Amino acid sequence: MELVTVATFSSVLEAEMAKERLESEGISALVADGGAGGVMPFLASSSGVRVQVAEAEAERAMEILGPTDDPADKTAPYR
Repeated sequence: MELVTVATFSSVLEAEMAKERLESEGISALVADGGAGGVMPFLASSSGVRVQVAEAEAERAMEILGPTDDPADKTAPYR
């Protein structure tokens, strides 16, 4: 299964909230890079914390999450 990034956030908390939202809609999601900010928090904000889903669910996941104002999110042109 190919995973794709559907959103990127500056904080682990925001990424976890997005993951929970997707899972409440029946989409399995993964928070990638979430552990990077534990010991050195600046690492998480340097590249962002990614939310990933199966490629087949990506379009629906982006519709559910909608656009974000987070400057770390570079996953789509409209974000």
